[in-house]
Amino acid sequence: MIERYLNIAREVIDLSLKQGAEQVSVSLANATSFQLEVRNQNIEALKEAGSSGIHVTLAKNQKRSTLSSNDFRLETLEPLIRSTLEALPLMGEDPFYTLPDPKLQGKAEIDLQFRDPNFEKMASNEKINELMLLEKEALSIDSRLQTEEISFSDSISYMVHGDSNGFLEGCSKTLCSLGVSMFAEDGGEETEGSSQSLNTGRKQSDGWYSSSRFRKDLESREDLARKAGERTLRKLGSVKPKSCEVPVVFSTEMAQSFLGSLASAMMGDNVFRKHSFLKDSLGETVANPEIRLSDEPLLPGKLGSRHYDNEGVKATPLMLIDQGKLLSFMCSTYSANKLDRQSTGHAGGISNLMLKPGSYSDEELIASIDNGLYLTGMSGQGVNLTTGDYSRGAQGLWIRKGKLAEPVSEFTIASTFPEMLKGISMIGSEVDERSTILTPAFRIDSMNISGS
Repeated sequence: MIERYLNIAREVIDLSLKQGAEQVSVSLANATSFQLEVRNQNIEALKEAGSSGIHVTLAKNQKRSTLSSNDFRLETLEPLIRSTLEALPLMGEDPFYTLPDPKLQGKAEIDLQFRDPNFEKMASNEKINELMLLEKEALSIDSRLQTEEISFSDSISYMVHGDSNGFLEGCSKTLCSLGVSMFAEDGGEETEGSSQSLNTGRKQSDGWYSSSRFRKDLESREDLARKAGERTLRKLGSVKPKSCEVPVVFSTEMAQSFLGSLASAMMGDNVFRKHSFLKDSLGETVANPEIRLSDEPLLPGKLGSRHYDNEGVKATPLMLIDQGKLLSFMCSTYSANKLDRQSTGHAGGISNLMLKPGSYSDEELIASIDNGLYLTGMSGQGVNLTTGDYSRGAQGLWIRKGKLAEPVSEFTIASTFPEMLKGISMIGSEVDERSTILTPAFRIDSMNISGS
């Protein structure tokens, strides 16, 4: 399959150059996905879908345009290429668009374990049976729990990228995911030190999922069911906290959300557009000296790993923040040209954004706080990358005398990115690897809570 797509990309590049293009970039992808959902021992959804697409960017005389098609046949693409080139004179000039420096392009020589060799060995009826058993396991945790959705999905994708510099590479990747979503009726459970529940008579829902390149690495049914059940039940009886300023422990999921926003502020596109509070901070101390944040594309088996970026720039690890100092932005070729820098191999965004773990368990992070918040959920769009202001709707568990107490909801947490980065005083040791942001939980010494 990959060889076939490599040949198509090669033919498209050759044809485009013959028709007068000066620079050509081609990206081609094909994917097949399977999705299964079960509820109350019945199949709610069973879908198998395929998708494909080719994107060709043509440039001449500092002008460019992109064409897209789901049809890979050359007889379909040829007139599209011709008409795109004919329309190029109508485009505005952009001297900052170029192909990457050929010296930066290439494929990292490492096995990144993209593809599960047993991907096609599990039949649909086995997947259905697995979900039925998972639902039974989840419902056995507590009689108050009900199923919202038990889901399984997997996919296999084939991707090729090439350009008129001579770069041409492809790869195939698999991905599997297993999830449990549950709910329970909120009866307004009483908890020590709390007032009446905000949510009496409402449903509280939560869950857990596991995701991996390899099916064998998914979490067990028992662990998935237990975590989904515990997370749902701990929401019952939630109250609104009083307005205050307290320490906050960001759970791993909330740490991922925070670092994802921070990564956006480090992207070259936002920097050159002056949409980043970090735009003038290169080389300065922006975080607690304990902070070491890097982008790591060469980690075998991880979800964000890659041999090269979306432009064919060879993947290499990049230190972003070390000992609290901002060392680099993440640049594509275009943003690097705008900033008079060199591409860092980040066309397409981050690979594996990694916060170096600390030495504290989650229990020790919580035990360090006499009165504060364990943050488990955020909502809203209160992240301003330009000013650095941070304000989100939130929910979580209150911490009293070093232990988790009542659930809390319907309040807002607020601070700024600079204050939060410098306020990270303790970093956990347990890394959540279910996404492209690999981070443990951490403690921020002070944030504003707007509640009752």
